Amino acid sequence: MEKNDFLLYNEIIYHIHTCKDMDDLKRSILAQIKFLVPYTYASLMEVEIDPETRTIYHRDPFCLPESFAALEEAWIARDYLDESLWVSHAPESIVVRSSDLIGESRLDSPLFRGMYQQYNIYDTMSMNVAYNHQVMALLTLYRTRADGVFTDEEAFYLRSLAQHINYAYYTIRQRDGQQVRQARTMEEIIETYALTRREAEVLKLVFQGRNNQEILDQLMVSRHTLLKHLQNLYRKCGVSSRWDLLKLKNLNTNE
Repeated sequence: MEKNDFLLYNEIIYHIHTCKDMDDLKRSILAQIKFLVPYTYASLMEVEIDPETRTIYHRDPFCLPESFAALEEAWIARDYLDESLWVSHAPESIVVRSSDLIGESRLDSPLFRGMYQQYNIYDTMSMNVAYNHQVMALLTLYRTRADGVFTDEEAFYLRSLAQHINYAYYTIRQRDGQQVRQARTMEEIIETYALTRREAEVLKLVFQGRNNQEILDQLMVSRHTLLKHLQNLYRKCGVSSRWDLLKLKNLNTNE
């Protein structure tokens, strides 16, 4: 790897590891990769595998340009035609080029003739995003005939980024999943104890560790009203103190 490429490589890694959310990460991955591996179209889609049947499901393609999502949605409906579909099953990240896998005959395949031809696609390069032997997503880059095929060097670049992409993807996915589980748990608490909207607001602030004055400032209610809401929470939740409310949170969020 030449010095300029090495500096660019480190810049790409920095961008990938500093993303704030999943949409930001997906956009960053596709945008940053293009500096090392030029492409015409790219997509990153979620992958789920049924643990019992091992049936694979692709969904939610994130594409650059965004208009390319129409083709990826069509691909999802016919993914069984793709001769590199096995990539989505691999427990470790691998990089596969259709030009390397099936050569020129790929251009006569139902996938290329039936779908890719309208976009003038000539070659593809795919990588499964996997961590701890769990496949999470499928990354695919596309080139037109004018661009030519993906090279061995470009496949090496993508493969070298795999561990960083995998870890960043896994980290944000786990964090987002935890947030969803906590939000769902809060909804269950509200439903289980038949809390009013205001009682739920007070409880959320208690869960955040806010003291009475901070809750008063946040909700702009009188001290008498706040104490009344707290009394109702204790009664409905079957507890006798603020500490017991916090234990209720810990119990329901698996913390």
